[in-house]
Order: sequence, then structure tokens, then C-alpha cells
Amino acid sequence: MLEVQCEFQVDWSECDPATIVYNPNFYDWMERSINQLLDAAGTGIDKVLATDPDFRGVPLVKASADFHAPARFGDVLVRTCRIARLGRSSLDLEHRFFLGDTLIVEARQTRVWSGVDPDDRSRIRSRPIPDDVKSAFEADRVVRIRSITEG
Repeated sequence: MLEVQCEFQVDWSECDPATIVYNPNFYDWMERSINQLLDAAGTGIDKVLATDPDFRGVPLVKASADFHAPARFGDVLVRTCRIARLGRSSLDLEHRFFLGDTLIVEARQTRVWSGVDPDDRSRIRSRPIPDDVKSAFEADRVVRIRSITEG
């Protein structure tokens, strides 16, 4: 399955006064992964919206994380995100954050491909993941991204 790896440096604004990364920032960084996965698959959100104006994203429905060690201001981290399971309308992502060779955070997310509910356009509901997106996600490859800062 497709995997994205992103190297980035921790910014001062992402830390508490003790210069340790404030844990919710890991969830923010994980949120960027779904966009990077779509881009790496060649089906970025802009392309999906151009072909399906009723697309409403890939909302998070379940998340968990295990924090093994802290990250600090100035650290260069590598964030990996891979598709662990691809269902009809949902996918499970595995995220890992490394400081050098040290695994500092492991996390899991379940996301659902969604669109406008035809019965109530003010709501969203799950939809099947398009075949072209599934095929791109199923590709066994790693895409590496380097960013000085995530923000």
C-alpha cells in the first residue's frame, strides 16, 4: 500500500514553555497526511473536487496514539503514514514519528470517504472510495517529502 514519509523540523510555536512538542500537534501533522497521500496518489483533493463537486473529504472517525518519547523545538522528525487497510468506503492509516532511529509516536486513524447526503444536502455520508483512488492507494510505493517546517 501507498506510504508517505515527510521530514520536518519542529517549530517553536508547536512547543510548550519547556520546549516539548504539545501533543495535539501530532494530530495536526497526521491530518496533513491524508492530503499528502491523495497528492502522492495523483488524486489530490483539488482533482477529486473537480470531478466530484459533492465530495466532502475524508473525515476522521477514530483515532488513537501511543507517545513513547518527547520531541522538542528544533528536532528534525520523520513522519510516516501508510494505508493499513482499504475498505469499500473507509481506510485505516498507521502513522509513525521518528527522531533519528527512535520511534517516538505511533498512531492509528480510521477515515471515511464522504460526500453530500442526497437525502439531506446539509449532511454528509460515507461513499465508496472511487476505483481510481483505490488503485492508486494500493500501489506498493513510498513517497518522500522534505519540509523545513510543516506550517
